[in-house]
Amino acid sequence: MKKFLSSLVVLAALAVAPALHATPITGQFSVTGTAVTDNGSSLDFTPNTINVGAASTIMGDFTTLLTAGEAGIITSPINYASYVPGSASLVFGSGSTLLTFTLDSVVSDHTGNFGNFTGTGTITAAGFDPTLANLFFSTQATGAVTFSATAVSNPSAVPEPSTLMLLGTGLIGAAGALKRRLS
Repeated sequence: MKKFLSSLVVLAALAVAPALHATPITGQFSVTGTAVTDNGSSLDFTPNTINVGAASTIMGDFTTLLTAGEAGIITSPINYASYVPGSASLVFGSGSTLLTFTLDSVVSDHTGNFGNFTGTGTITAAGFDPTLANLFFSTQATGAVTFSATAVSNPSAVPEPSTLMLLGTGLIGAAGALKRRLS
């Protein structure tokens, strides 16, 4: 019976520990690029290099993950007419400082020569949980134009940590009740 009690306590400790480490990325940052061509069904970034915007546009956790003017790349082209989830991404840094925004969807809204685009996806970075985010950008005309975009993290409620915490406290309570009953 003592082995059973010990097992319950170990399971409770394992369930509580991960609950303390759920850290979504919060904040936003801007992106600038040299040229994007909107051909009516896709966006072609040539060159595909991008930069983080001014320091005043970097907020929240991104202040520790990115620096103003930091270079990155954007997957090109982005076919918004029939977008394939995960086929486009923005990447900054390398190795342990890698920040990646993988787009799951892209929606376009064209009004005349102006194109507004909203992308949804996931931002990943070391030390943080993958976090849902939105990417907003626009083109001002057809043909090659400069562009800017804003990425905004949208951390959703993550039920797993609270569920694990509840499970852990329940197991600790069950172990305590069993111990009291056996004493």
